[in-house]
Amino acid sequence: MPREAKIIPCYHEHRKRLRRRFEKSGFRGFHDYEVLELLLTYIIPRKDTKPTAKELIKRFKHLPGVLSADMRELAQVNGIGPQAAKFLKIVDAFIGFYFDQKALSRDIEFTQLSQVVEYFRATVGRNLNEVMRVLYLNSQNRLIAAENLSEGTVSQAVAFPRTIVENALKHHATTIIIAHNHPGGLPEPSENDNAITQQIKNALHTVNITLQEHIIIAEDSFYSYRQSGILD
Repeated sequence: MPREAKIIPCYHEHRKRLRRRFEKSGFRGFHDYEVLELLLTYIIPRKDTKPTAKELIKRFKHLPGVLSADMRELAQVNGIGPQAAKFLKIVDAFIGFYFDQKALSRDIEFTQLSQVVEYFRATVGRNLNEVMRVLYLNSQNRLIAAENLSEGTVSQAVAFPRTIVENALKHHATTIIIAHNHPGGLPEPSENDNAITQQIKNALHTVNITLQEHIIIAEDSFYSYRQSGILD
């Protein structure tokens, strides 16, 4: 008796095409759902990942929203189980880790605004809640240490000035850069943002440490206190 032909699922060829496109030109020309679709092929081997990728984008609005989403929410999307949700969170954490390592290896110059903004977009820009991140730099503007101080409403964190001063002294920093995100909003500072910036600047001044910059990251834009003349 003739052997039955093996049925190859139609998505196999589609996966091959996606991978060939990436091999040829990276993610250039990819839609955001196609980037997700390709990533998911490596954790969901026997299923068409396009509908799942599209559903993720629909629910979380864009790729950064997917990666920053809570793992339990991700796991509720049809086609995404606990393992795939964990995989997406690993990708999210890896991005921030990569930029921290890049900064520590001096591949990011914190004297260039474009690189500062790129760094903060990668490390706090995807968060769904407000996060303040602090960079402790030496006299050559090289990164000594970086940390997130809180997650919540940055402008209401009255302990920030004291904490930043204490940690700056611990790390022997000579200059500080801070940033926080405005999830789903505009980058323009609020009155509270301005107040906390001035408080941090004044607190650092008492120990001869400079607040070099405060960046507010929004979805497609940013605000620089230095560029606006407030920290001159």
